[in-house]
Amino acid sequence: MEALGIDIKLLLAQGINFILFAIIFKKFLYAPFRKYLHKQMGEEEEKVRILADLQIREESLGEREKEILAQAHEQALKIIKEAEKTAEAKKTEIAKEAEKEAQLIKKKAEQDMEHERKELMDDVRTSVIRTSEAMTETVLKDFIDQKQQKALLESIFKKLKTSKVYEN
Repeated sequence: MEALGIDIKLLLAQGINFILFAIIFKKFLYAPFRKYLHKQMGEEEEKVRILADLQIREESLGEREKEILAQAHEQALKIIKEAEKTAEAKKTEIAKEAEKEAQLIKKKAEQDMEHERKELMDDVRTSVIRTSEAMTETVLKDFIDQKQQKALLESIFKKLKTSKVYEN
């Protein structure tokens, strides 16, 4: 997989992030929205039933009763409009909360990826230093004595450790 440029750790982290996102999405956005829709459908059915009842009663009642029903009808419509406004505000609030949650999840995933990238760079830097050390020891073994070799290697490795090798 590494030969193809695929990082298993990163792939696993992305998979876990997706699963967490799906769970949070289902819990905080899908379920409340579904509940909201069921409530709205119930309210719509109730509206239709109330309007049908009002029309039937309106036909059977006299002039005075029609006035009372008209007032009740207006109040019912006012209550319904108020409920719709409240439901719309709640829907907007739920959507904003879900967006905030999604942003938090995204930010956490980005931080995790950055942390993993830094760890990988540190591992690569350490590996390069070790490889360089082994190669230098092998090459210098035949040309200079042990004391000079040790001093030269210490100087080189101090410079390598303080430099920003492979740093992005």
